[in-house]
Amino acid sequence: MRNYGKLIVLFTIIFIIGNGFFSYGEDLNNLNEGNNKVYRFAGDYNHPPYEYVDKNGRFTGFNVDIINAIAEIMNIDVQIIPMSWDNAVWSLDTGEVDGIIGMAQNDSRLERYRFTSHTLLNEQVIFVHKDTVHVSSIEELAGFRVAYQRGDYNEAVLLRISNVKRFPKIDQEEALMALANGEVDAVLGNKLVGIYHLQRNKLTDEIKIVGEPISSVKYGPVVSMDNEELLNILEEGLHLIIENKTYEAIYNKWFGESISNLRLILDLYKDKLIFGLIILLMSFVFLYMYSKRLQKEVSKRTLELEMANKNLIEQQKEIYNLAYFDPITSLPNRTYFVEEVNNKFENPDEVLSNFAILFLDIDRFKHINDTLGHNVGDYILKLLGNRLSKLVKSGDIVARAGGDEFYILMNNYKNIDEVTDLAERILADFKSPYIVKDYTLYLTTSIGIVTFPDGGVDTHSLIKNADLALYKSKGLGGNTYYIYGEEIKSEGLERMMLLNQLRYAVEYDELVLHYQPQIDISTGEIRGVEALVRWNHPERGLLYPDEFIYLAEESGFIIQMGEWIIRQACLDGKKWQDEGKEIIVSVNISSKQFQQDDFVNKVTEIINESGLNPRNLTLEITETIAISDIKHTIEVLNRLRSLGIAVAIDDFGTGYSSLSYLNEMSVNELKIDRSFIWDIERNDKNKLIS
Repeated sequence: MRNYGKLIVLFTIIFIIGNGFFSYGEDLNNLNEGNNKVYRFAGDYNHPPYEYVDKNGRFTGFNVDIINAIAEIMNIDVQIIPMSWDNAVWSLDTGEVDGIIGMAQNDSRLERYRFTSHTLLNEQVIFVHKDTVHVSSIEELAGFRVAYQRGDYNEAVLLRISNVKRFPKIDQEEALMALANGEVDAVLGNKLVGIYHLQRNKLTDEIKIVGEPISSVKYGPVVSMDNEELLNILEEGLHLIIENKTYEAIYNKWFGESISNLRLILDLYKDKLIFGLIILLMSFVFLYMYSKRLQKEVSKRTLELEMANKNLIEQQKEIYNLAYFDPITSLPNRTYFVEEVNNKFENPDEVLSNFAILFLDIDRFKHINDTLGHNVGDYILKLLGNRLSKLVKSGDIVARAGGDEFYILMNNYKNIDEVTDLAERILADFKSPYIVKDYTLYLTTSIGIVTFPDGGVDTHSLIKNADLALYKSKGLGGNTYYIYGEEIKSEGLERMMLLNQLRYAVEYDELVLHYQPQIDISTGEIRGVEALVRWNHPERGLLYPDEFIYLAEESGFIIQMGEWIIRQACLDGKKWQDEGKEIIVSVNISSKQFQQDDFVNKVTEIINESGLNPRNLTLEITETIAISDIKHTIEVLNRLRSLGIAVAIDDFGTGYSSLSYLNEMSVNELKIDRSFIWDIERNDKNKLIS
């Protein structure tokens, strides 16, 4: 036993001396290399997977690996310092560091810094809460509270949007947490970084990405304007690591489809694993009696690693599905579809075969959501996706574009008849009913068709022209298809010009109000007037609402136009009031206008400015608007009633839920639909309310 103890002491002394010698040699190497210039770089400490401090306190990520690879191949010494993004920019501006390991390019930054060739193209996207609707582009963020990482690319983007409330945050994770907590309404940020933080904080069920990417931004290392020496070193090093495939290996490690889950596990358990291996080796040499116990411990650790690896693979799959697949139908989403079309144009030397895009929009689908609820609507969309998938041939792609819209990518068709045959089979399939619970529903669809190359020579033009063809199809009454041609292109240009001119109609005083009298049948006297807007176009003359209101609705200009109509109607009403004529002025309110949070405040402001007696103003909304959000409608109507403003519901009797909610609403007047009157004798509930 005494000899056994001496053996332990001897091996321990050898281990300590060996470790000390190794440390001495390492220090000596560092001393020998100390005369080399050390280039200092700053990096964001919380910008995964580009650069971040992991759970073990190590600074890691794609950008860190790139700079280290360049340093190794160029034989230079670098020091990478993690800090907040604000401090990183400040440190570069003041000369505290020689460069930043990763920055997105914009015009302002190109004037201040020198960028290497880009290492990545970053997509900037909009994150909103899962319940947010009517937001699909950056322009629709007007009036929103928007968070972003202070000093990053999106700060300049937000400066171009009027009436947006900006909330700068330390990093993108803090911005997303503010969205989850209700502090802000939206976040602008990097797509990959955002998905990473959503997954890590378990927010993928609460926050979603909407619309197309705002931009695709060049991204890479940056130095100060006068540091041409370092710029040349980085540029040459980047070229070399691309040439020798090091860049490709780093890219696949962090962003490729074969993202290394083992690397993430090693980041988490590396120290424990090394410690376990050392104990295992020492156990075989010194303490054989403990070998069984250690083997059991290793087995336990291995099982934990396998479970963690399995979980990470599932999470990776979930992130991929979140980015590229629709959660309701399980079909590919718009992002996936656009990338598939883009892939066709990647090789310019390859001769492309014929392909077509079919763009489907379900006719009047919103009515189902408004009346039967979104649960029923979502179930129908799922059934529809399954039925469409069975109609296409192998190799074709069915994708949900969003809302009630679907894309079909038809590959390698032989002639146009093959494309139209698919469209006709889709229309025929829609004749079969959709049975949901106790409802038997019949739907129709409008289809816009575009073919390559006749309908466009790139992804953007093909999708845009498919949209124009769809618009033409709906204009024909729906339940049909239309193939894009030169006549649509001409109509599209005319529509675009008319929309641009409409934006200046208010500014140039081209809008006018005509008033339709409302006669009291018993007395024959005028009891009120309804304001009807007309556009006095400088070239086309007087235009009626059906020629331009749809453009105002689509573009969002209807809100500004609606405010002008209310203001002008109140001014005219005040003039009649001053003349001693008590005439009630009725104004139609659009859906988008009614849904604005500040709608009642705007009306109050206009009433106060004009001096009109509120009792001489009636606001008209359709039944569809009224029942789309009952809680919101009741709240708005009560506030208007407290101001003395009357509210009328137009087209009453066309919806499914009219009678059940009528008593809850503060309504002064109903404009009853003719079909409701015809049915009144056959419907006991209608008799009751009559």
